[in-house]
Amino acid sequence: MSDFTTAPANTLIVGMTRSGKSTAAIKFLLNSNPACRFLFDESSRWSRRLRLRPAYTAAECEAALVTRWVCFNPLRMFPDNYAAAFDWFCNWTFNCATRGPGEKILAIDELWLWVNNRVMPRNFRLCTQAGSEYGLRILALTQEPHNVNSSVVGQTTELICFRLQEPKAWDCVKALGADVERVKNLPLGSFISYNRLSGGSLAGRVF
Repeated sequence: MSDFTTAPANTLIVGMTRSGKSTAAIKFLLNSNPACRFLFDESSRWSRRLRLRPAYTAAECEAALVTRWVCFNPLRMFPDNYAAAFDWFCNWTFNCATRGPGEKILAIDELWLWVNNRVMPRNFRLCTQAGSEYGLRILALTQEPHNVNSSVVGQTTELICFRLQEPKAWDCVKALGADVERVKNLPLGSFISYNRLSGGSLAGRVF
């Protein structure tokens, strides 16, 4: 994977369950040094893996900024509407990004749940289209890249592939420049990273 200091703006990590994509994302977050990391944590996976205190309210999100880690769990603010929670958090994150200099990361697990072929939240679109002006970078994970909204997939500048078994997923990453035969046969824990700006690739392992 790229060093964050030189990483492309929109990184998409794809792979089947337990292939290594979550481990890769966590290493990416820990090894980076941004002004802040913004994590949408509806499943509590980020907070458990990173041992972070979740922020449940807008006030707690604001208070967490000083730690440079904002791990938002929507359970209390949006108990019955996590899609609305995702849109709110994207808007709040974008506004935070405009407040000061430095790079920031917006991290989303299983992106297709919130940004798919039927739904493209307005505030996530704002983050992807205008966020780079304020140093905002996207780090998204998914088992199903073919179900992520095509406009988002098309803006991916770094594609990190772990093992995939779904033919529709193979077609999607192939269209982004991946070597599908290599991706199909990756051992668990191994990845191939494709920089879609430079055309370069890098293989490695996370476990």
